[in-house]
Amino acid sequence: MSNIASGSQDRPFAYLPTPSVGIVTRTKDRAVLLRRALESVKFQTYQNWKLVIVNDGGEPGPVDDLVAHVFQGDERVSIIHNPKSTGMEAASNAGLKSLSTDLAIIHDDDDSWAPEMLSVATQILVAQQSQFPQIRGVVTLINHVKETVTGNHVQVNSIKPWAAGAAHLEEGFIDLATLYNHNLFAPIAFLFDLNICKSLGLYDEALQVLGDWDFHQRYCSKYDIWIHPEYLAFYHHRAASTGALSNSGGNRHIYYRQLLKNKWLRESLADQGPSGAAAVLFREMAEKDIAGYHAPSFGGPPPRKSKYKSPLRAALSDWNRKRKAKRKA
Repeated sequence: MSNIASGSQDRPFAYLPTPSVGIVTRTKDRAVLLRRALESVKFQTYQNWKLVIVNDGGEPGPVDDLVAHVFQGDERVSIIHNPKSTGMEAASNAGLKSLSTDLAIIHDDDDSWAPEMLSVATQILVAQQSQFPQIRGVVTLINHVKETVTGNHVQVNSIKPWAAGAAHLEEGFIDLATLYNHNLFAPIAFLFDLNICKSLGLYDEALQVLGDWDFHQRYCSKYDIWIHPEYLAFYHHRAASTGALSNSGGNRHIYYRQLLKNKWLRESLADQGPSGAAAVLFREMAEKDIAGYHAPSFGGPPPRKSKYKSPLRAALSDWNRKRKAKRKA
């Protein structure tokens, strides 16, 4: 049964104090990393969760054995075995479709949480949504963990706060304008409303990488996301690893980044025309690039500073005012 209080003419939509959380973990042939992810879920202080593990074309035996060992028959845990790999976003969608929880989050098999992650994130979402009804998701801050894997041994080399390009997240609302130019957070840190996710069509399975950025942008275009300033999520990166132990993407991030920005600009032009606020935003971002601003890839070096000041901020301010007025209406 859903733990959400539905809205009515007399009472706006609101979450109940302990909403159910669905967790999707995608994996394929890397049990040494999957074990850490499963233990990250098992030791959460929040208990109202369900976990679905999507084994996307990997050997089923090691996954079954590991789940049995870690969870000891916990009925909150289920496994989907795909005979062949369907890709990251299709694997995410398979897990999300199988859930009927209030909220959901993607916990990749190589990432991890602090034990308080779900307790804090659900509490913050409930509290902030009661004050700002348009808030339907929460993001925590992220630690960037650099590590190496040798056999069954994982060595952590460094841990530091992560920021997307020049964007350091601070408590408050995710800025949609900035989200158009940077993927501001990783899936491991984003707790979202499952019904909204399904209404948006889930993840775009045609995208080989950056499907999370596309989903974040579509979600934030409809609802607000609150930033909670605690480092409760850990994104793990293995620059030296290859094969199954490597991080996804590589140079494809560069190509798909531009593919997505072109897609969003075309949608803006079709909807608003070349003088629309979103089109103005994209022109401003292009001018920033020309002026010497270069956003690094995930986990890359800090951006070069630029003295560029756009004359188009007024259009963006007007856009934000219209969004706020629509939320209050």
